Amino acid sequence: MEGNDNRAAPETVAEFALQELQPVRAVTRSRFRAGGLPLLAGAAVVFAICAGLLAAGMLRGSASQPGGGGFQTTGLYGCFGSGPGFAPDQLPTGGPGAESGTDAQAAALRAFIAQNPDMPTSGWKMVRQSGDTMTYLAPFAMGGYVEVSLEPGTPDGASYGADGWRTAGYGGCPLMAVPPSGYGAATWALDPAVPYTPGATELHVLVGEWGCHGNSTAEGRIFQNVEYGSGSVVVTLAVLARQGAQTCPGTPPTPYVVHLTDAAGTRDLLDGGVWPKVLIAAAGVPFFTPTPTPEPANWHMPMDCTGEATGGAGSFKATSMSAKFDVYCAALPAGWQRTAMSDDARVVTSITATYRGPNGEVLELTEGAFCTESPTVCAPGSPLETAMFGDRQGQLTAGPPGADFALYVDPGLSPSWKATGSGLTADAFKALTAALIVVAK
Repeated sequence: MEGNDNRAAPETVAEFALQELQPVRAVTRSRFRAGGLPLLAGAAVVFAICAGLLAAGMLRGSASQPGGGGFQTTGLYGCFGSGPGFAPDQLPTGGPGAESGTDAQAAALRAFIAQNPDMPTSGWKMVRQSGDTMTYLAPFAMGGYVEVSLEPGTPDGASYGADGWRTAGYGGCPLMAVPPSGYGAATWALDPAVPYTPGATELHVLVGEWGCHGNSTAEGRIFQNVEYGSGSVVVTLAVLARQGAQTCPGTPPTPYVVHLTDAAGTRDLLDGGVWPKVLIAAAGVPFFTPTPTPEPANWHMPMDCTGEATGGAGSFKATSMSAKFDVYCAALPAGWQRTAMSDDARVVTSITATYRGPNGEVLELTEGAFCTESPTVCAPGSPLETAMFGDRQGQLTAGPPGADFALYVDPGLSPSWKATGSGLTADAFKALTAALIVVAK
């Protein structure tokens, strides 16, 4: 797919934020944070980026003419590009912050920090309030930011707090450009198959889509925005969201050709899809070769998990943060729901999650140190073939106790992973287990 752009008069971030964005397509999945723990932890782990970033001084770009493959940026940033977002000047800069206050929220922040030693001890700043929920950011020592949301309530097994306030969600916050309604966030890298030419007006890139999109590539859904400045050219890409419920198995990056009105030449070339903007080429020379997919590549947002929006005790985010093993959840088609989930609260050694389908089908996941006897004892049933448990290969069996099929990964070891299915054909069961995703820590 190809795109182009033009350069109309720039708008300020404040002016654009007040405009009502025309929905292009209905948002396919909720970004709601209440009650769950929706964000990936460790921005430095998620993005494999290098130094050399330009934070200010660029002219605003504008979208292409209708049908030209362009979109208008919002000028706002959010965790993984989720809205409503905030302007860069709202970001915390370090030093003593909201945690040093005397109000109840500050007390809750201090209680949260005391029970989560990996979190920053200072520098927290409130960046958003939605109803009674307050969201705070702090700079992370390894780069990027971390987020915690507080709401009125008494802490329980999946939350922390004090003085009548508790955590509604927390985790790493890689900042990405918030696209207009109906679009999803994207990052890009130079396509190594086509050497970068500073004087060219065609820029060959590989695009990573961050929203759930099943097994579809982003081909035909990529849109661009280009900002031209005296010393830089900033390319920001977004992907039109797919309609309906989508699984999140991940796909290879999609080739795309960005059409530039002016070649970058000796100006710096940057990806504007993240904050700070990522330097791709400096003075006409490729600065580094980033990957457009998150690292580790199999990690996904907790809100991609079916049932995670309901949150509460047993949240996959809380479980993944505590567990010492990869925690998988199911990203299921419409009509499925999570009906039960159990774990070991603060220190997770095993987890069981149960899902029910629209016609009474049942899928159950068991993970961790739940069976450490022999593989024969831990993997009952009649072996059939190998199948995928997300990105891990396992043994498919028929007729395990209480189910029609089972899939075992590393039975008898710690950790190990097991999925069982009832009311499903073998092919349907394998499709569901292949779409399992790893919840980031």
